[in-house]
Amino acid sequence: MQKRIIKVQPLTKEAFKPFGHVILRDPGVPPFKPTPPQFIDRMPFEVDDGEAEFVYALLKRREFTFSTLERHIKVTQGFFPLFGGPAIITVAPPTDNNDPEALPAPDSVKAFLLESYTAFVLHRGVWHGTIMPLEESFGYILATRKATTDESIAPLYDGDVQIRDLGVKFEIML
Repeated sequence: MQKRIIKVQPLTKEAFKPFGHVILRDPGVPPFKPTPPQFIDRMPFEVDDGEAEFVYALLKRREFTFSTLERHIKVTQGFFPLFGGPAIITVAPPTDNNDPEALPAPDSVKAFLLESYTAFVLHRGVWHGTIMPLEESFGYILATRKATTDESIAPLYDGDVQIRDLGVKFEIML
């Protein structure tokens, strides 16, 4: 199996734009609503057929390596850290949604440092890996589609949850 090292980069709105939306506690613009609670940043969230839901997710620290990514075509997914940050997120651009075997090129895979006060929503079809905590454990709220969660538990892997091995062992470099 090939190996590829990915250098972690800061999670900024501009750098992450091809993959989704980032919401920051200080986006550098005046608040939308200046009185408490202040609305200082926002991002869209979309779900096709079915219900949206929020899932409380917990992760344990593990090796900073991976070979699989997944994508979702029927939902954007939102990730809202609660504790245990920072963490690393890996993403790759969307490929043809009509072809479940259309995989991203290994050199298109990126890694970002997710601070505990930053949240993000992935565009539909964006390939992504599991969040990799830098601390012992990491908790977050996942905004998703109920049927997508059910498929992840099943696992079906051919509906909205499409998990594929890229045939490359990716190693994260901080």
